[in-house]
Order: sequence, then structure tokens, then C-alpha cells
Amino acid sequence: MPPNKQRQTLQSLADKYAGCYTFGEASVIDAEHFCSTIDIPLSDNADVPVPEIEANHLCAIVFTSGSTGTPTPNNKYWETLRVGALSDIELLMQDDVVQTSLLATVPAQHMWGLGTSILFPLFCDMAVSHHTPFFPQDIADALAALPEPRALVSSPVHLDAFLRANVGRLKIDQIFSATAPMSADMARELEQRFSARVIEIFGCSEAGIIARRYTASETAWQLSTMFSVDVNAERVLIQAPHLPEDVILHDIIELVGDGQFRWLGRHQDMVNIAGKRGSLADLNHRLNEIPGVVDGVIFMPDENSGRLAALVVAPDLQPSDILEKLKPGIDPAFLPRPLYKVPMLPRQETGKLARKIVVELFAQTKRSRTLDNEDSADNSG
Repeated sequence: MPPNKQRQTLQSLADKYAGCYTFGEASVIDAEHFCSTIDIPLSDNADVPVPEIEANHLCAIVFTSGSTGTPTPNNKYWETLRVGALSDIELLMQDDVVQTSLLATVPAQHMWGLGTSILFPLFCDMAVSHHTPFFPQDIADALAALPEPRALVSSPVHLDAFLRANVGRLKIDQIFSATAPMSADMARELEQRFSARVIEIFGCSEAGIIARRYTASETAWQLSTMFSVDVNAERVLIQAPHLPEDVILHDIIELVGDGQFRWLGRHQDMVNIAGKRGSLADLNHRLNEIPGVVDGVIFMPDENSGRLAALVVAPDLQPSDILEKLKPGIDPAFLPRPLYKVPMLPRQETGKLARKIVVELFAQTKRSRTLDNEDSADNSG
């Protein structure tokens, strides 16, 4: 289950894992060393025997998104997936909601999509749509075609576009969001617009869903009863009986009692500039809250950089406008310079941004601006 469908990514997997096949409705790759693409025909035959699966059977190799570095593989055994799914259902699903119809905008080859759109229907009274829509109107149409009660599995990036598109009145009973932090304002707007209950999920590829919160009214996260957390100054350790090994989280959290915690950021998010420490997560939240900013990311170009940089999608704003709107809320040391406008950011299907691709886009944009300035100088001469 690769982190993306880029040819280079899939080629590297084909090189590493011998005898690969691709399964799907159509071929997604022309990489060498793949044996074949197998089309899976749809069938109306429901009389299929359910197999007995050994607890220690390796079911999937799920890769992290690579948002903070190189994607890493995680082996998923049947017992881990089965027990994890049952725990997730207990944590997330309302007891009085039955026969839920679920639509996912996130692909099933990622851990977030695998758990909700593949495993949930195996263990509770839920039917999942075979559509994975991307554009807001397509999402609305796919939801409208489902019987109530309805649940939507998505990400803040997709949900923000969904809100902006103004798709009209639509009843959504539950909205599950993951892969990036969601603001309380967005959660409240979603609940008001669609009469929904918004549930935000905290988790990772290594451990699955760890906690949830009702973002419209809560700031703290409720830990699943399946997990225990050990926190010290150096790391956060997650433990659970169904995990083959303990998981180290690259996050900074604060325990607040009663199985709850506050998320303070990721270790990779913490930057030190001119002797001052700041959080990239907080900076990016402030950037994307600016009216007129469609999408944006603030990041450290490399470990030797003395300043932060930013790539921003904001058709109606100038870079100077964006910087002026950032100044009241952040220390001058953390103002991103340079700040380049781009047509779009190369987000993955889950809405995440891989650091490597962001850095490459930044370098390309920087070279393009340099060449444009040189051409302007030559023409003026």
C-alpha cells in the first residue's frame, strides 16, 4: 500500500519487493518489474465463504506518508487490524446509529482510508460507497445517493474545499477527519452547515487510530481505552496489546487526566531561529487562516537555513499582503522570507504534503524567479 502513485515511488517498490502485481480497475503504472495488473471484476454474488485468517497472517505493508521524511513501511498483521478496527468502532461510532452509509474521499491504501472504508464495514453494520470522489460537487452527489444515516471520511483540505464550494443543503450525520489538524471554526461551520457531528482523529500509520475529539467543542483528545501512553521529555511511547511492538510518536503531548491529552506539535515542527523556538504547525495554522489564502505551507528549506520560507496559493493577494497579515500574530524571526506564490501545492490524496516534494517545488520556484529577474535585467539593459 504505497504512500502515493508517483512513478518513482512505485518503481522503487517494484525493485524492492519481487513478484509484484497491481490490483485495481485499471493499470496505474508502467514501471518495470511488475508482473501484471489484475482487474477485479464487480460481482453481485454475495454467497462467498468468509475465510478464517490466522492472527499472525501478514495482511498489508502500509507506508507512512513521508510528510516529515522518507516513507517507511509498517507490517500489518490480521490480529492488529482486527482488534484495532473493533477498538476504533467503539471509540468513534454512535451507539444509536445503525446501518450507516459511508463515503470516503481518502484512498484505501493509506492507513486512514484502510481502517474506515475497508475494516469498518467488516466489523459493524456499515456499507461503504465504491466511489472516492475528489471535487466538492462529486462528493455532494455521491453522498446524496446514499441512504441515511450518512458518514463522510475525509481530511481538512478536502473539507475546506467542500465548504467553499457551497454545495447546498445536505444532511451528513457524522464527519470523520484526519491527516492534519482541523480548526474549531471549521468544525463548527461543518456541523452547522450539514447538521453533522464532526469527529477528529489522532493517529499514525504505525499504531492506527489512537484518540478522538469533538473539535467544535473540545481542545483535548480522548485516548482510546486500548492504548496507554508514556510521556517524558524525550519521547512519547504508545503501547497496546494488539500492537506487535511499542510505537514512538514524533509528537509533543501533555497529559491532562482522565485519559485525555493536548497535542502541542511535532518534534520536527519545532524550529529554533535567532535563539527563539517556534512551532511550524502553529505558523501554518495562522497562515491558512488568512482570508484569501487558499492553501499554504511554511517550512525550513534545509537544516542550515537561517530563515523560514513559504509557498502560498492566494490568487487575489500579494506576498506583501500575506506577510502584513502574519505580522500581528507571530514573532518577526518566524516571518517566512522568501514567500512565493504558486498555482497549487502538490498535496497527496490524503491532503498531506511530503517534505521532499515541497522542497523540490520551492527550489524550482526560486530558480524560475531568478531567471525571470535576470531576463528583466537583460531586457532593461
